[in-house]
Amino acid sequence: MALTLTEFVGAAGGGALGAALGALGGFALLGAIVMIATLISVAVPSSTLVETLAFGPVFGPHVMFASGVAAATYAAYIRQHDSARDITSPLIVYNKMSIIGVGAAFGMLGQLLARLVGEIPAVHTSSGKEIAMTDSLAVSVVLTALIAAVLWARKPTTERQQWLPWQNSAPAVLTIGAVAGAVAGSIYLALPEESRAMAGPFLYGVSAFSLLALVFGKAVPVTHHITLPAALTAGVVAGHTSEPSLILLAAVGAGLLASVFAEVWARLMLERCKVHLDPPAAAIAMMATLLALLQLVIA
Repeated sequence: MALTLTEFVGAAGGGALGAALGALGGFALLGAIVMIATLISVAVPSSTLVETLAFGPVFGPHVMFASGVAAATYAAYIRQHDSARDITSPLIVYNKMSIIGVGAAFGMLGQLLARLVGEIPAVHTSSGKEIAMTDSLAVSVVLTALIAAVLWARKPTTERQQWLPWQNSAPAVLTIGAVAGAVAGSIYLALPEESRAMAGPFLYGVSAFSLLALVFGKAVPVTHHITLPAALTAGVVAGHTSEPSLILLAAVGAGLLASVFAEVWARLMLERCKVHLDPPAAAIAMMATLLALLQLVIA
């Protein structure tokens, strides 16, 4: 694994920007960049902007979003920020360069962890197809939040704080999972066959950009952890059948599962923690592993 100076400098800049904008503000910016990059990739199939720019060492969620989370944790620790769970507020408002510095440091750490997780050996199907066993960026987001928690929020909070009160009940979790999965499957099927690989990243970008509303205090469904695995599952199933109903059903099933995974993580890990331990990142990591196992089974 060769890490370049360019990666570290870019990750430091992206992490500092994530701290300045706040985690959700940076994530919404990432969403816009992902949408643009995927559309360019559809028009120019040889483009690598999705991998190198959108999910690269500057704007990737493991850098910009994760650094905003870590910086919020540190800002709360030094009593500048009301709560480490508040990832909506821009942190530049405090005029504390140590907070921005934490963002830069965690940007580099996030890039390093993503590269390390990416070194986990891939598995191969009987046809020789190489499959990554997890999503290295999502795992990095989870790991950096846990490290920030160990450093600056060791004691659990005594009050339970729900992740998304409007997306917390069983009916809401299942409904949003099914609906977002159905949307992902439908969009996957609507795209030309040669462009379907971009469905997952594009939907992730749309879902991420929609979270800009949370920065302004408006409740919206959080769905990027649902639409991405659902579209990817649709792609896996489409490799074995051309029946649209089966592809759509698989996407809905994946959406339901991802939604449940995120809520379970929220209730077991997040609700009594002072730090934002991101349920969507955990759900994406778990779904990536399940999807890899599914490909091995049906290969």
